[in-house]
Amino acid sequence: MAWQGWPAPWLWVASCGLLLLVLVLLASPRSCRARRTLRGLFMARSKRLLFRIGYSLYTRTWLGYLFYRQQLRRARNRYPKGHSRTQPRLFNGVKVLPIPVLSDNYSYLIIDTQARLAVAVDPSDPQAVQASIEKEGVTLVAILCTHKHWDHSGGNRDLSRRHQDCRVYGSPQDGIPYLTHPLCHQDVVSVGRLQIQALATPGHTQGHLVYLLDGEPYEGPSCLFSGDLLFLSGCGRTFEGTAETMLSSLDTVLGLGDDTLLWPGHEYAEENLGFAGVVEPENLARERKMQWVQRQRMERKSTCPSTLGEERAYNPFLRTHCLVLQEALGPSPGPTGDNGYSRAQLLEKLRQLKDLHKSSKAKGHQPSAQESLAPPEANAEAIHFLNSLRGAADAVLLGGSGHGLGHRAASGRTDHRGAGYLTWKLEPMEQHNQEFIKFPILPMERKMSLLKQDDQLAMTRIVKEGEEVKTEVTSFPWHSIAGFVSEAANLVLLRVMAWRQTVPSNARFLALDTEGKLCYSTYQALGSQTIQVGHQQVEVFIVEQTVHSEKGIPMSCQFYLLSDGHLAKRIQVGSPGCCMVTKVPILREEDDIEPRPVFEKKPLLWEEDMELYSRFMDRKEELRLSHSSYLRLHPEAQALISDFVLFLLLRQPADVVTFAAEYFGPFAKRRPPTPTLRSSNRPSPFRALDLECIDGEEDQAGS
Repeated sequence: MAWQGWPAPWLWVASCGLLLLVLVLLASPRSCRARRTLRGLFMARSKRLLFRIGYSLYTRTWLGYLFYRQQLRRARNRYPKGHSRTQPRLFNGVKVLPIPVLSDNYSYLIIDTQARLAVAVDPSDPQAVQASIEKEGVTLVAILCTHKHWDHSGGNRDLSRRHQDCRVYGSPQDGIPYLTHPLCHQDVVSVGRLQIQALATPGHTQGHLVYLLDGEPYEGPSCLFSGDLLFLSGCGRTFEGTAETMLSSLDTVLGLGDDTLLWPGHEYAEENLGFAGVVEPENLARERKMQWVQRQRMERKSTCPSTLGEERAYNPFLRTHCLVLQEALGPSPGPTGDNGYSRAQLLEKLRQLKDLHKSSKAKGHQPSAQESLAPPEANAEAIHFLNSLRGAADAVLLGGSGHGLGHRAASGRTDHRGAGYLTWKLEPMEQHNQEFIKFPILPMERKMSLLKQDDQLAMTRIVKEGEEVKTEVTSFPWHSIAGFVSEAANLVLLRVMAWRQTVPSNARFLALDTEGKLCYSTYQALGSQTIQVGHQQVEVFIVEQTVHSEKGIPMSCQFYLLSDGHLAKRIQVGSPGCCMVTKVPILREEDDIEPRPVFEKKPLLWEEDMELYSRFMDRKEELRLSHSSYLRLHPEAQALISDFVLFLLLRQPADVVTFAAEYFGPFAKRRPPTPTLRSSNRPSPFRALDLECIDGEEDQAGS
């Protein structure tokens, strides 16, 4: 192995002492604890002496190479086909092929498909890179090394020996193994149609380089191979520089075009986006990217590449100029000048928080009450929108969802039912939901109830999987759920959005995720579309609701709404399940309100009405016996009438007919079929006609 020079004598003394300490600790009975201790010493992000010694041993002695070889063997055994499934990108005769290596690294082949020439970037696993070269049938002519760390430069020796004409490019300041062609800032490497420019980006290491493939020769997007400078929603640690140095290097990348494709050196996307959500929880671009990344990683698919335009929207390390981050991460920094001093302070703070976030996640650390984040809160836009629903909410009547007019297509039979009672602000008074997922192997049933009790909202959640039943009871303080949208309220909210053909911008509501935890919920208008319902073409307004769970995967549902608010179609993003109507309901501009019955006052004189006298008075005894027989067969009738008369005399209502209808209405078992109206059921004839005179705090709409 070729070295750039022998280490200083003090390094040999320190390495021998450290090696002796390693052997003693590993030979002790508590070797597991010893290994954890060593790992903590080497990975600690401090500038103490032990860290500097460990880092120097890794980068400048054979101990680092041995550690790299051990990593390589473990990764090959654990991931025989690579840690991720990648897809090449082809641009007019130029192919970029990501190669998953080690546990989370990426190497790359840049191929001129016409000349059959290839350039390798950071080939840390020579075996995997060579297999890709042979599969593509190309000749390797150059190796581009971003920096000296073994997980990026470990394959230089084997590949340069195997391919005699292969040149190894990199920075002369970094001590890259088997370097043959040193590069400086803005030097260009030409291979066939490939024009690759080196950009000096120190910070992670002293001589770190990134490589920019110019897209103009092949009329495609430029590609940035960033090594350990920039990842999807993250950046590398500052091992050999300062925050100012790293900020200057990131600004070099920021000067490139938005459509530049980013090919990073590691698969860190999911972890980095999780941290970005901690420091900037309201960033909707990050939420959308996180949903995509989590779907990719569930199938072990690569998340490369992203674009620099996307990174500017959600990568906190590229957003140190944003006031949102400056306000969120402590005292306001000083005036931002051209030297970037205050931005550098913010970058250093972000890097420290990222290291703590990663350390806590690795140890399974549960934050204390002081460390935990504040509970989610709805923003002012959401609360203002709910307060504007007075007239709209009064016009909506909701019932149990039941089977409705549609059917649901899924791999197993499902059913969902619910009912609730809301105030005109859509605050939940009471709600009950029940969901069945009847799979043959493991049936599942979920029940959730919400009930307002004094100044608390009590939630009872019961989950039954097979024979196992789990019950959870939680209470939320009423003052902490301003802007909360329950499942029943969501139906009203969507209906109002369909009527208004608009969605509140930047509104962040509160909701419950699938685990019953309080989280954020947002709505986005996706425009109008014409869809087929039965034999008719109908115009629908599409609204996407996303529930942003703090721990689980964000869940998005798309609702296709008719002009009167009826739900025509519902799709859960990423799920095969779909709910849609099979028949277009009758659309009415207004609810049909039946007029109140009018009874003409006529005097009744039994003695003068011969017909009545003959029909009833002559048969008085017969009718009395018949009535007595009926009451014996139906004793509940007498009790019902007695209770009603007693209640009538106690209340003495002004409108006896309406009072009687309200009293006997709940006892009705059969109702005539009603046409489909704008509201779910026929409006009650006893609802007050003057809605403005109803006290807003006491009026409640049943759902």
